[in-house]
Amino acid sequence: MKKNLYVNLAIIAVLYFLAIFADFITPLSPTETPENKISYAPPIKVNFTPQRGFYFHPLTLKISEKDFSRVFSPNQRVICKISFLTSVSQKGYKLWNLINLNIHFIHSPNCPDAFNLLGTDKLGRDYLSRLIHGLRPGLFAGLIGILISFPLGIIYGTIAGYKSGAVGELMMRLVEIILSLPTLYLLVALAALLPASLSNMQRLLLITLLLALIGWAGLARIVRGQVLSIRNKEFVQSAYLAGKPTWKIIVFDIIPQLSSYLIIALTLSFPSYILGETTLSFLGLGINQPEASLGNILSEGRELSNLFLRPWLAVGSSLILILLTWCFNSLGDQLRDIFDIKEQSI
Repeated sequence: MKKNLYVNLAIIAVLYFLAIFADFITPLSPTETPENKISYAPPIKVNFTPQRGFYFHPLTLKISEKDFSRVFSPNQRVICKISFLTSVSQKGYKLWNLINLNIHFIHSPNCPDAFNLLGTDKLGRDYLSRLIHGLRPGLFAGLIGILISFPLGIIYGTIAGYKSGAVGELMMRLVEIILSLPTLYLLVALAALLPASLSNMQRLLLITLLLALIGWAGLARIVRGQVLSIRNKEFVQSAYLAGKPTWKIIVFDIIPQLSSYLIIALTLSFPSYILGETTLSFLGLGINQPEASLGNILSEGRELSNLFLRPWLAVGSSLILILLTWCFNSLGDQLRDIFDIKEQSI
C-alpha cells in the first residue's frame, strides 16, 4: 500500500515540477510558429545503439500523386546523433535549457534545426512543448481552487455544525441552494460572460474563483455532519464549560479532529478543479490560443480528421488527464485506508 502511495506522490510531484519549470525544460516555444513550419508532423522515432547512442532519422515530406495527401517517411540515409551534456558553444539544437542536447551530423549535413519529438500541431508548433506548458492551467487551477474553497468550506461547515438551531439550519439552506445548481451549465454561462479583453492569466484566476465558489458547498455539508457528531463529546463540552471562546473551540478542538477526513477530501477534490478548467478550455471558454492548455490541445485533437490521421494530438493530453485523475483518486483511497487502519487500532 505504501509503495503505491509513494508512486502516486512521485508522479504528481514530477508533473508539478514539469509545470513549474516548463520554461527551462521545453525544447521550443509553445506559442510561436517557426519560420520553416511543418504542420502536423508525426512523432519522431528515437533509436539507440551502443555504438551510436541516441539518434534519429529526419522525416521527409512528400505529396502523394494519387490523392495529394501528405506522406512523412524517415530518411534512412541521414543519421542525426543526439548527445547530452555537450558544450553550449557547439553548433546544434538545444532541446533542454538545463540539459544541453545537440544534434550532430554523421552521414549528411541535412539534420533539421528543430527536433519535434512528439510532432507538431496545425501551426507547426512543437507538441511536446505545448503539452508540458499545458499542464500549468489545470494544476494551478487545482491548487488555487483548493486554497480558496477548503478554508471557506471548513469554516462555514464547522460554524453551521457547532451552532445548532435556526442559525445552523439557515446556513445549510444556502448550501443546499448552491448544491442544487447545475454546476457545468452555470460555469459555462459565467465563463461566457467574462470580457474578451481579459488576458489568459486573468481568465484562469476568474475561472478558478468560480470553481472554488461552487465547490466549497459540498465540503461544508460533510464537515457539518462531522461536527455534529463531535460537538457533544466530552473534550468539547469541557472546553465550553471552562469558558473557552467559541472560535478557539472550533479552531483548536474541533477542526483538528477532522484532519484525517480533510486530507482525504483534499486529494479527491483536486481532479474536479483540473477537469473543470480543462472542460472550459475545451469548449473555448477558458485558456485561449496561442497559450497552451490541456483543454484547447484536446479540442484540436478531437477533429474527425485528426482522430483518424493524427491520433497523437488527442492521445497525449488524454493520457495526462487520465493519469492525473487516477493518481489523485488513488491517493485519496490509499490515505483513507491508512487512516481507517489507524483509527481501528486506537
